[in-house]
Amino acid sequence: MNPFVYSRPLSPKALVDREGETGTLLDLALGGHNSRLSAPRRYGKTSLIGKVFADADDRDRLTTVVYVNFAGVLSVDDVARRIERAYRDLRGPLRGWLEGALRTLRPTVAPPGTGLSVAPSLESASGERLLALLDLPRRVHERSGRRCLVAYDEFQEVLATSPPVDGAMRSVIEQHGEHASYVFAGSHPGMMRTLFSDRQRPFYGQARPVELLPLRASDLAEDISEQFSRTDREPAEALGPLLDIAAGHPQRAMLLAHHLWERTPVGGAADEGTFQMALEAVYAEVADLLTQTWAALDPSERRVLALVAYGGRITSQRDRESADLARSTARDALGRLVAEGHMQEIDGDPVIVDPLLARWVAGGRQAAL
Repeated sequence: MNPFVYSRPLSPKALVDREGETGTLLDLALGGHNSRLSAPRRYGKTSLIGKVFADADDRDRLTTVVYVNFAGVLSVDDVARRIERAYRDLRGPLRGWLEGALRTLRPTVAPPGTGLSVAPSLESASGERLLALLDLPRRVHERSGRRCLVAYDEFQEVLATSPPVDGAMRSVIEQHGEHASYVFAGSHPGMMRTLFSDRQRPFYGQARPVELLPLRASDLAEDISEQFSRTDREPAEALGPLLDIAAGHPQRAMLLAHHLWERTPVGGAADEGTFQMALEAVYAEVADLLTQTWAALDPSERRVLALVAYGGRITSQRDRESADLARSTARDALGRLVAEGHMQEIDGDPVIVDPLLARWVAGGRQAAL
């Protein structure tokens, strides 16, 4: 079987690098602290959460891990259902007790007098049930003596509910210092900043930020070479071009390696021709996605993206003029691109997150400028 997985989260053992981020998140969690993990889409944050959960079980068997994915939630009821489903999926000695507790759950928590406003509709039966579900880590701790490590993935989606439920969630979570630690993960950097950096939002300053940066080329090279060798193939001359184009992007590196592996015969070695065939197959697979991404950008965002793809600098007046961009227009467009996760700033320089998109634009596949 092709060992390179790119369309779903990786198992903890298959995760490339990320030892530093895993250790930071785990130390914070076991120390009773909350963290927020912000990363662009397809950057491996869900896989990283799985690794943190596995290591938490190895280091501290008195920790119960709970994973909740809020992707696409639209209502208070939906948020409550996601949380309930996560607890129903737990295995082990607590499963029977949790099943009974969920069936007979009644609200046991009221928002304390913190000065935070909880929308009136959260006082309905749906809102009260949500508050009770949010308080399950306290009940788990009282029942078993085990702390909970709770990961809320795509946490920025709680802003999309009507009303937003971050105030209600904060009112319960802040009481769990002795009972649980939380990892708030999201793939929309702008909305995650709104949740945790806006003084007007309930979660302002409530979690330590942990950012995912591109993977090191040396780590990717080692992993890809090992997977090829294990299946009696060699990446050989194709490895260098693959690493150059992947530019440390976790999912794109696995996508490229997947197609290269498919075109490398058993007992054989890939060459530059093999890589070109793999690259053509990759672009055929992502063509619709790249086109949709480009179409969703406004003209100023396209110009900024193209300027960076062609190697220009936003700070250069000459480069901005070549792209017909005023300084303020370029700054505002760059801010939106970073907020949406299309670009990120690394060492002070804006970088296009998806290297395939960058190459697609720079290669003239789109009339960018």
